[in-house]
Amino acid sequence: MILAAFITQLRTYAPMFGGRVAGAAEFQTGLNDYQSWLRAPAAYVLPLPQEAEPNITYGGLQQIVHYGVGVAVLLDAQTDRRGQAPAMDLDNARDQVFGAVLNYKIDDCHVARGASFLGGHNLNLDKARLFYQYEFNVDWQITDADGFHIEGVPIERLELDIWPVPVDTGDDPAIVANIITAEGATPPPPTDGPWPGPPIPGLARFLSRLRPHR
Repeated sequence: MILAAFITQLRTYAPMFGGRVAGAAEFQTGLNDYQSWLRAPAAYVLPLPQEAEPNITYGGLQQIVHYGVGVAVLLDAQTDRRGQAPAMDLDNARDQVFGAVLNYKIDDCHVARGASFLGGHNLNLDKARLFYQYEFNVDWQITDADGFHIEGVPIERLELDIWPVPVDTGDDPAIVANIITAEGATPPPPTDGPWPGPPIPGLARFLSRLRPHR
């Protein structure tokens, strides 16, 4: 999705390429085969390495992934065997690539901000063509919703009864939580022991004792 969005942006907002923007497969073929590469000037959108920050949520998942995207620009070097002309054209290519994708925010809930610039470097220069790559970063957020889901008892609502004083002599203040589950579902027993009696269908009731802060 990210690569496809970059291709669309370059085809729409980088007129120097005349719509000649392709992906990684076409780039690899064109780099090795002079008969298969797009007519210059052109651009290729390539996937770069991804790096993930540590998970910041205990018991869940919330991570930022730095998604790398490369834009390899192809320029014609045949008019100047010294390579000076295509090197000078890089300024124009850079301006158009920046104008198309820099700070572009992909319309997706995973992405909170626009693409940023990482750097650039030469890929290949010969008597016929110059390949130069500009590199960008897209911050992509992943959460529990993106991972494997373990089915549990469906919960319809949660009710809490809070006592600011001990229920019985010697007890700490307590919270009684009523978890109302779907019709017919039987939730698992509390972790501190078995049910005190036959469970009521669709209703789980447990007592959690909390020590007040001193």
